[in-house]
Amino acid sequence: MNFKKIILIIILLAIIVGAGFFMLKGRSKKQEANNDKIKVVSSNFASYDFLRAIIGDNDNVELTFLLGPGKDAHSYDPTAQDLITIQNADIFVYIGGEMEKWSDKVLEAVGDKKSKIICIADDIDTIEEKEVDGAEEEEEHEHEEEHEEGAFDEHIWTSPKNAIKMVEVLEKTMEEIDNNNAEKYKKNSEKYIAEIKNIDKQIQNIVDNKKRYRLVFGDKMPMQYFIDYYNLKVSAAFNGCSTETEPSASTIAYLEKKVKEENIPVVLYVELNPGRVAKTIATEVGNGCEAMQIQALHNITLDDFKNGETWVSLMTRNLEVLKKALQ
Repeated sequence: MNFKKIILIIILLAIIVGAGFFMLKGRSKKQEANNDKIKVVSSNFASYDFLRAIIGDNDNVELTFLLGPGKDAHSYDPTAQDLITIQNADIFVYIGGEMEKWSDKVLEAVGDKKSKIICIADDIDTIEEKEVDGAEEEEEHEHEEEHEEGAFDEHIWTSPKNAIKMVEVLEKTMEEIDNNNAEKYKKNSEKYIAEIKNIDKQIQNIVDNKKRYRLVFGDKMPMQYFIDYYNLKVSAAFNGCSTETEPSASTIAYLEKKVKEENIPVVLYVELNPGRVAKTIATEVGNGCEAMQIQALHNITLDDFKNGETWVSLMTRNLEVLKKALQ
């Protein structure tokens, strides 16, 4: 090997070592910056969205949506990495109840850590789970004892009144953990609450001008707070937290009869569901009846998440659906 080649190799090695050094240094600085951030973790989409609106463009806060888009909260089980994420959080917001039964073991794992733990349902006037008209009876009730002892309906975010309360509670939480940005959080909170009130007003206008009062779901019915808030009636294939997926022929027949008797033009199904049962009922009924998706905001699809959809934008999608179903 000649002298020139040796020099060239030495120069190349120096460049590689130098690049590696600066990359590691850059990663170290980035890690330090991340460690300095306020870490906020939310278990469900609604709380995540409200926090996102409250935090706004504050780069000093790192917000994590624990469940992640496209997943069913009822079957979610936290991974070891999820537990670490929660343990490292300054704020952890969850719903609890049967839907988030896993939160019990998470709180045990967190222990006495100084994280601020917020069970957002504690600040809401919750209702007990209700048996929905027409809903399939589940054969097994693995958690029958818990249901008997005051189980509540966890889908609190479907009522605008509850959504506003959640925003207010989360805004106060952010103020307590980061008082330097309290005014920004308050301003962002007020702006988002105004948007929620606006969509509430639009839905109420549809309800006030309704020709019928019943919504029919060929699916689970996780919108009892919404139904109660707008004083509507509802029939469904399953209750809100049912784990069943296939209704019996008698359940389908009952819903078909209800749709025909009350001349209901729409059979609903919720997000993350292909709507097969709703479509079957609508097809059997005929006479222009159609299956339509309604956003219950139990979670959000990956595409909607990437597009930055919010509680307000998803609830806005429901306007045409509700108009078609009720007017």
